Amino acid sequence: MVQMKNYFIFFYIIFSLSIEFGSIQAQENGRPASLDMLVEEALQNNPEIKSAERRWLGSEQRPTQVSTLPDPMFSYSRFIESVETRVGPQENVFTLSQRIPFPGKLGLKGKMAKQNALAEEQRYQATIRDVVFKVKQAYCDLYWVDRSIGILNQYLALLQDFTRVAEQKYATGQGIQANVLKSQVEISSTMKRRFGFDKIRRGVAARINALLGRPQNSELATVSTIDTMRANLDEAALVNLALSQREELRAVQAMIGKSEFMKSLAKREYWPDFNLKANYIDVSKGVSTAPDAGKNAWSVMVGLNLPIWLGKRNAAVREADETISSNRLAYENLENQVKAEIKDFYYQVQITGRTLDLYEQGLIAQAESSLESSLASYRTGRLDFLNLLDAERMLLNLNLGYVKEQSSYQTQLAALERAVGGELPQ
Repeated sequence: MVQMKNYFIFFYIIFSLSIEFGSIQAQENGRPASLDMLVEEALQNNPEIKSAERRWLGSEQRPTQVSTLPDPMFSYSRFIESVETRVGPQENVFTLSQRIPFPGKLGLKGKMAKQNALAEEQRYQATIRDVVFKVKQAYCDLYWVDRSIGILNQYLALLQDFTRVAEQKYATGQGIQANVLKSQVEISSTMKRRFGFDKIRRGVAARINALLGRPQNSELATVSTIDTMRANLDEAALVNLALSQREELRAVQAMIGKSEFMKSLAKREYWPDFNLKANYIDVSKGVSTAPDAGKNAWSVMVGLNLPIWLGKRNAAVREADETISSNRLAYENLENQVKAEIKDFYYQVQITGRTLDLYEQGLIAQAESSLESSLASYRTGRLDFLNLLDAERMLLNLNLGYVKEQSSYQTQLAALERAVGGELPQ
């Protein structure tokens, strides 16, 4: 039994040293974990944001393409057998033609493309907002993990003191060996919890590195603080703010505008397009003796298509009507979703804030007082070791629960900010 105890203590010392060394390495090698710096880095390097930006910038090049006249056509004809005329044989024909859509068609196509570019811009802004939320969420998780690891380390150090006291009491005959074993079991259980948080931290760090476009093996410094300010929010004001600035709503509004221009264009298709053509005919003098022999000829032609197939044009108008209706219903549905999201996250923030008040206004202080009293009673022999461990374990769980609620509160605020589509009102 003594050999097993010595092995356990040796393992605990090695574990404690590895904890300290790992913490020092993370602080020395890890990059700064300031939330503002992480957000700024994500805005500059996140691949998803860059991809959305390229889609938006690409879509802005579309209006010019669709609102410009089609390219003119040049053609050349060579008579295999010259056509003899009064002024000489015709040998070559040069033709230049230009198709001109009915007035307003090209303008409507340009307006449709501009609305589509506006929607892409809003999707780009929504991507920025989503990535910022993910960074804030991961940062809050990192705070929860790092503070939990710190609390567990403190608890392990305290357990070491408890074990030392239990061993002294056992050595002098004032305690029993079972207390020493209980302390060692508690250390093992806590170490297992500690390893679990180490595993979670690796996953959180991987998420942050991916969001920031960093190599996956990049170290992140320990996060020991987080914003603890409480938000004073009004649900109705948040809903109104979201309806005015939420990016997805603006994108759907742009698509409604596009579908309305689409209907106007479909109605313009009942009118014909024009085609202007100019011919230059090369005439050689040949054997003609006419005074104007060998004079080249010009001709101008105006043509238009005949929009007689009304079925496809009627179908295009109906398609535009259905698209308008679909986009308006999509806006209504998204509006309802936004309102539901805000209501959900708003009440989550309220409930978590009240939970934090319970921790701060009594729970932790009462548990600390209870532990101090239990420790004093144990040292004087008026309390058994198991009750002492229960008091310390209660304080540990409260501290772990407190930092979890702190993290949850900031995560819920970030989610509410995302639902609103911008910074929350101060």
